[in-house]
Amino acid sequence: MSRTSHPEVSDVVVEKINDPAIAASLVTLLDNAELLSTLVLGLAGFIERGDVIMDSLADSVTEFKAARSAAAPGMPLPKLSDLVTVTQELTDAAPTLRSVLNSSMVRPETVELLSLLSEAATEGATRAQLSDTKVSAIGAVKALRDDDVQRGLGLVIEIARSLGQKLRD
Repeated sequence: MSRTSHPEVSDVVVEKINDPAIAASLVTLLDNAELLSTLVLGLAGFIERGDVIMDSLADSVTEFKAARSAAAPGMPLPKLSDLVTVTQELTDAAPTLRSVLNSSMVRPETVELLSLLSEAATEGATRAQLSDTKVSAIGAVKALRDDDVQRGLGLVIEIARSLGQKLRD
């Protein structure tokens, strides 16, 4: 091969290195050789495990779809704008939520008492509706003989007493 008709590869390389733009690019590559090595190794690992990664991704999408349809069949996924709105509302409500969580309202004994009162109110209201309960003054006095009525009124009186003390303080 003659040098004039077919330049040698080494001549082409020397010619390219003499180009200032190519020389600057080579310097940048050499300055970042460690980063490039890391990127190449990471990319090689990604390509080698591509099948596993894609299978995992496909499984995740399948699981998400199954969980989504089991949770609320037929309901569309929320829009990103709706999620942003809810996030903003939660952020705005954070001080109030923090205050509630730090208050006595969520103590276990308070929750138990409110649950008990709720159940009693629901059961009592149902019984009153079903039996069309009406109580006269004499019927109220007779009801005071019932142990359950006495316990319930005792609770109400103690709550009223405690509330009065708190209002005084």
